Amino acid sequence: MVPRHIPIIERFDDGGGFGRLSAVAGVLLVALFWLGLGFNPGIERQFAAIGTAHPMESGRTGGMVLGAVMALGVGGLCLLLFQAICWQRRTAERLRLREAELTEQRDRLRRYVADLERIADVAAHDLQEPLRRMVSYSQLLASHDKAGCDDDVKDYVGHVVDGARRMRALVSGLREFVAVDSTPRTGEVNSAWVAMTVARQRLAEVLAEAGATLVVDPLPEVEADQASLIEIFMQLLDNAVRYRSPERRPVIHVSVSRDGDMARIKVCDNGLGIEPARMARMFEIFYRPHGGGERLAPGLGTGLAVVRRLVERLGGRVWVESENGLGSSFGFSLRLGAAPLGRGEENKAA
Repeated sequence: MVPRHIPIIERFDDGGGFGRLSAVAGVLLVALFWLGLGFNPGIERQFAAIGTAHPMESGRTGGMVLGAVMALGVGGLCLLLFQAICWQRRTAERLRLREAELTEQRDRLRRYVADLERIADVAAHDLQEPLRRMVSYSQLLASHDKAGCDDDVKDYVGHVVDGARRMRALVSGLREFVAVDSTPRTGEVNSAWVAMTVARQRLAEVLAEAGATLVVDPLPEVEADQASLIEIFMQLLDNAVRYRSPERRPVIHVSVSRDGDMARIKVCDNGLGIEPARMARMFEIFYRPHGGGERLAPGLGTGLAVVRRLVERLGGRVWVESENGLGSSFGFSLRLGAAPLGRGEENKAA
């Protein structure tokens, strides 16, 4: 084994080496001083007599006394130093034990998360095929010789088809949620305006059916991959359309503000809004604030959870502001790129 050089500060941290030597030296100095006094019980009287008869000797004796007092002080300081080193050593040992415990818990948590993601991925993948067959055969059954089926049977088949389709959508959302962390963060810079344009084009039919007006302010370049940006905007636009108010035509406004080196992008709508007590859970997976049976809001509760995971993976954060019955504003922040803002556009999908 190659001997390792231990710095003096590490010796102090260990409570050994120089620390023990200092303590021993201090104890010896104190012991020698008091032993000297013990062997000369009349030393005080001798000091006084010498001081009266021989002033020069008195000065020399005073120096001896001063040296003895200094030795006593050094010994006391060494003892205090030794106690401090021992306390430091015990504290360092407790910290090392705590750090080892936290490391073990962190590793265990990582294994649990990896296992859960693996289970979700396998379950989603394995469920796709049987669900696809269920939908296909249910549709065949619904279209086969309807004249020979009564209304109840038709309703039953319709419920089977709707349930199978919903389950397929749920599994697809679960796969999207799990797959977020599989894409590494590259640090590339892309245009948020271009990503919004692509998202609007892909959702053109949805926006047109809802009669939605989409207003997009100039958007900057941000540190994010293009696929993630497009997915974020698609989920937020789809959420705004899905939870629109039946009392007014939907208007969606995409805006941006700057906060230091971060871009704060918001997607605002005039839809149903959210009750204050429900806002804290809006980005939880499978959470639907308006219930699963609402005709205007048949979402699965995975879209906003995917947005949260995407934004957090890119180093940003998400938030929501809302007035119940008046609309909501979903925002996210990402680090700005170097390019200026892109051009804005208003698009009315009537």
